[in-house]
Amino acid sequence: MKRLQYELKGGLDEADLRSIRSQILEVLEKVGVECPHEKTLKRLGAEKGVRVEGTRIKFSPTLVDQVIEGHKKTGPSRQLPEKITVTGAWNCFNIEDLETGAVRASTGSDVREMWKLLGALKGGPVCPVYPNDIHGPLQVLFVEKTGIESTDTNGSLLDYTDARLQEMAIDMYKAAGRRYRMMIEFPISPLRFNPSELEKIWKYKDRTDIDLYAASAPIPMAGSTAPMVLPGGLVQSLAESYAGVITINTLSEGKIPVHPEFRLEVSDLRHMTLAYASPESLITQLAVADACRYFTGSPRIDCNFQANAKHCDIQSAMEKTSWMLVHALAGFRNFWFGGGQLSMDEIFSPVQYVVDVEIARYVEHMVRGVTYDDSPGAAVKVISETGPGGDYMTHDTTIESMGSMFESDIFPRTSVGQWRAAGEPDVRQKAAEKARGLIRDYRHEIAPALQADLDSIWKKAESL
Repeated sequence: MKRLQYELKGGLDEADLRSIRSQILEVLEKVGVECPHEKTLKRLGAEKGVRVEGTRIKFSPTLVDQVIEGHKKTGPSRQLPEKITVTGAWNCFNIEDLETGAVRASTGSDVREMWKLLGALKGGPVCPVYPNDIHGPLQVLFVEKTGIESTDTNGSLLDYTDARLQEMAIDMYKAAGRRYRMMIEFPISPLRFNPSELEKIWKYKDRTDIDLYAASAPIPMAGSTAPMVLPGGLVQSLAESYAGVITINTLSEGKIPVHPEFRLEVSDLRHMTLAYASPESLITQLAVADACRYFTGSPRIDCNFQANAKHCDIQSAMEKTSWMLVHALAGFRNFWFGGGQLSMDEIFSPVQYVVDVEIARYVEHMVRGVTYDDSPGAAVKVISETGPGGDYMTHDTTIESMGSMFESDIFPRTSVGQWRAAGEPDVRQKAAEKARGLIRDYRHEIAPALQADLDSIWKKAESL
């Protein structure tokens, strides 16, 4: 039997994408990228195809074309999976309290609890909350330490302002037998490189005891840091990303992994936020996916997973479901750094995270489709076996299909009588109970010697 499946159609055509490519070349040749970093300017000025004018870098169309073609040939070849994954949030400063539902500042205790939730749900390497009650300079190191104590993930991808604490984080991972992963994100929209991040590239590019990754991942915002009308934002985003790739490859002589990463968000200038899950934003993300497929030769299956709601409520359900369902029908499968995340990236809700995982299961059933028996006479056979006046409840095809239908303990399809008999539970109660159970039952043990090493490094950090 085959499966009956649907997907979204439409979007940018070949002529649109060729025009975008041509305009990227023109922007990088005529406008360039601002780079207020002397060592980087000097090194790039010696590179064929790069021209430095003051603090601005301009790139020849031939050089950019070579880079585009190189990534298209070597880009990842991805077979579209059915599985939908949801990664936890990105270091929110607030949490929706699991017991009261109130939004409050997150604490060190929350960090430990949410690492457990993340571990139970296999939610990725980044802690979804920030320890506001820990002494400022030590906050990032606290997240690293508790992450090692609570999970097997490698690196929180957080930035350090104190290089001494950065080295202590590296030592913690060495003690755990892991390699510290440092991400340096340096493009700033519009068309500018962050000099302090470039300085880190110079400082760490020859280190062999860490995994260094340069994220050429600008996040232009249509209407504020990028043109509002398409294809302007796409052209700028891709130009910034390719400029970053050329720069890092030149500075590191190809030793630091870097590849173009395409993003474009839509601004809400009425509220000075981002218009996540708006129809305009959803269409923009699909256009970004079209560009990714054209410029890399592979479909894009990863995207962020955001919302503007402040609680796990009706608004969050609308935003999260519409975002994931539309993206999934367009071929996206991995929804990263947004599970449980609300109010852009300000609030983490453990209840919402449980709900988001359940939404992912729902969407997974949607993209998987339904069984379609295309064998000759299949429909006539089943109908004949039942006949007039019968029912299909006990038919083999019904029983088999019911076993694969979407079922949820969070979103049950009960009658009013069944709901009342169960005590009239609501979605939030069910999701909160599930989150508490996941946290309570999660176990991750580390060797006493490792715990002693981590505690020793932490004490040194406290004495700085």
